Amino acid sequence: MLTTSALLLSVFTISALGADEDYTVDTYPNPKKGSYKECNLRSAGLVCDPYETLSESERYRINTQLVTFVTKTEVNNNKDFCSKKGTDAMFVIINKGSQDFADGLRQHWSNIDTQCGRFGLLVLSLDDRSVYGSFDERSPINMIQLQAIIATEDNHIKTGLYTTAITNILKEVADSMTPQNPGTTIKPQTTTKSSQIQFSVFSIILASVFTYFL
Repeated sequence: MLTTSALLLSVFTISALGADEDYTVDTYPNPKKGSYKECNLRSAGLVCDPYETLSESERYRINTQLVTFVTKTEVNNNKDFCSKKGTDAMFVIINKGSQDFADGLRQHWSNIDTQCGRFGLLVLSLDDRSVYGSFDERSPINMIQLQAIIATEDNHIKTGLYTTAITNILKEVADSMTPQNPGTTIKPQTTTKSSQIQFSVFSIILASVFTYFL
């Protein structure tokens, strides 16, 4: 009986420890490679949701926006390939995340773009309901600006509207890299010359009439 109790206690202890375990930088599944099923995707993609926090439609909505994010962040007026290339980005979810985890995972997956370094991550931490961003220093994504954009979505993140928050963040980051067309000032037309001509014609007519009656 004692042996059975000890065995059951060991099983419960192992289960409890397993429940508290979370992914590490080395063990987190990469959705672009063979671990996409663990990320709850049907095929290789850019989103990893191992706990099924989002619905399938939400995962693919974010995935689609990440695919278009590359083209939206291209800089077409640059001739150099790396300067012109858009930025690849991925979105992952973890129970307990941090800025260190985001930076570490990005570096661990840095082979996604070794040539140009145009790669970054958005990490959703469920424990503190926070989003951490990490982009390669060679990327044109400004980290201070990114953090400011993430802060504007804090209410959506804290209330669990993760898909809304992430799609808004991606849109704002892409828009911030699109140069705005400068406004053109239309010079007001002047009627001075026209007025002078009209006055001259009127003067000639008046002089002719005056001469006729004389």
